[in-house]
Amino acid sequence: MSTIHTGRIDYQGDTGLRGRESFSITCADDGTRTLQAHCRMFDSRVERWVVHTVDPRMRPLRSFVSQRIAGEFLGEGWFTFAPGQLTGRSVVRGQGEVHQEVDIEGELDYFVPHAVAGDSWITPCHDRSVEGWQDVRNGFTSSLLPDGSTGPMIEQHRGLRQILLGEETVRVPAGEFRTEHFVVSARPGVEEHLWVTADDISMLVKLRSDRLATTYVLAEHRVDDAWQ
Repeated sequence: MSTIHTGRIDYQGDTGLRGRESFSITCADDGTRTLQAHCRMFDSRVERWVVHTVDPRMRPLRSFVSQRIAGEFLGEGWFTFAPGQLTGRSVVRGQGEVHQEVDIEGELDYFVPHAVAGDSWITPCHDRSVEGWQDVRNGFTSSLLPDGSTGPMIEQHRGLRQILLGEETVRVPAGEFRTEHFVVSARPGVEEHLWVTADDISMLVKLRSDRLATTYVLAEHRVDDAWQ
């Protein structure tokens, strides 16, 4: 039966709470999963709404991103993904309408729409049968800035790699979870640690970024049947 995971992620900066995100993940009977998120960054005043759907193998199908900064419209985009091609249609402040078609060789590994709850969905492309660091060939995002405050447009994560350190049990305010511990690096010396549920939805439990001096933690979590 279809289920819905609902929760909240707190953006815990080293000097105080930086933001908050409410989200839901709907696991449908056809194997697709849809993330819906509302993100608020208190320090930068960026606010974002995301709807992002992946297939049964956790590869992106389509994504919608809308964002404001200090209450003013920043940009909005609708992205679809077909074999070998990414298509984007955006309206961006200062640029007007933007239409993109990006061709790629091979499979799309992930698309990050800048909901923190979706950051964990870069990990399903990792080959668990291979040890050590793995390069990500076709990883894309709606913005290359850490707070996602450009675009939204199709941008490629170049040079990104990740490693699986193993399974760990992690306790956060939402409870105790069995996780896989990944390290993701965009360039030498810049690493982020992700703890992701060791199951078929790869839900984010904890993310630590020294570069941003912030720990993102799952503060609330509930699972319900989609149809009561």
